[in-house]
Amino acid sequence: MNTILYFLLQVILTLVISALIVGYLRPFLRKILTDLCGLEDRAQFWTAFSNILLIGMPMIFALNYKPEAKNTEQLFFEVAGKLSGNLGGLLFALISIGVIVSFFALVAPKPAKTEAK
Repeated sequence: MNTILYFLLQVILTLVISALIVGYLRPFLRKILTDLCGLEDRAQFWTAFSNILLIGMPMIFALNYKPEAKNTEQLFFEVAGKLSGNLGGLLFALISIGVIVSFFALVAPKPAKTEAK
């Protein structure tokens, strides 16, 4: 099989997996960011920023792939190894966003709770 097809396969798989994870996390992240930012516009910006980071980081790794294997079996495992690295980039971006959001969640002033009478 052509090495260009393997390159495209790992890029498409990386994009699809990243998009599925971002789609799953988006509503939860948006609620947290709306709570932390206070305004919907700010939360929309930081949600978009996070989405770009979560898709962009793995794609940077994916586009840096040059297949070198000579047969189909080697190419398969090479692509699998590269996908592992790409998803590692996604995990790194996700952990980074999690640490930053957690930090601001701890430091952000909490609204005073009113007692029900």
